[in-house]
Amino acid sequence: MLFLTAIFIYKPPLVQHSPAGECLRLAENGIIRLYISQDVLTEVSEVLRRPEIQDRFPDLTDKSIDLFLEKVRGFSHFIKKVPLKFRLSRDVDDEPYINLATRAEADYIVSRDKDLLDLMTAYTNEAKEFRQRFRPLRVIAPFEFLKEIEKSKAS
Repeated sequence: MLFLTAIFIYKPPLVQHSPAGECLRLAENGIIRLYISQDVLTEVSEVLRRPEIQDRFPDLTDKSIDLFLEKVRGFSHFIKKVPLKFRLSRDVDDEPYINLATRAEADYIVSRDKDLLDLMTAYTNEAKEFRQRFRPLRVIAPFEFLKEIEKSKAS
């Protein structure tokens, strides 16, 4: 069985049949490890409760969000203490994901968030520092992560 560590920024019922949804199923089935922290759960909960998100997805209720977060917590590896190791001035709301990934010694942060993805290719001092300090941690989109899983299975 293939085990990879990953951190997901995932929006639950919104993407059940998407690459992000497939990534979550891999974690639920024990194929990969999903790490979470209270800061990450809080951020996901706040994002899902934003009026613009709930306007786009009327089935996304407080109850469905709570059930989703409870389910994810049930099969995830919860890390209680996550030290601040990296600051991301471009989007401080993304810092918990980076710090959790470094604490968990994750291989990947799986996200579609542009601020996080840019850490892999941008020429800013922050991006360069991220790549230097946290190698081999990679930030990749869910679709790319699934391709990595398939490559690993083939070899």
